[in-house]
Amino acid sequence: MYRAPTGGAIVGGGAGLAATGANVGWWIALGIVLLVLGALLLHAYRRRQYTAEVD
Repeated sequence: MYRAPTGGAIVGGGAGLAATGANVGWWIALGIVLLVLGALLLHAYRRRQYTAEVD
C-alpha cells in the first residue's frame, strides 16, 4: 500500500501547504479573509430574515 511522504497527520498539513509553493503567511491571510467574508454573508442573511419577519 502506498503511503504519502508527509510524515504524519500534524506535519501533513504543513507539507500539503508547502506543496503548493505558497508562503504560510498567504494561507493565513486567505483564511482570515474567508472568515470575514463568511461573517459578513451570515450577517446579511440574518438581517434579511429579521426584516422579512418584522414586515
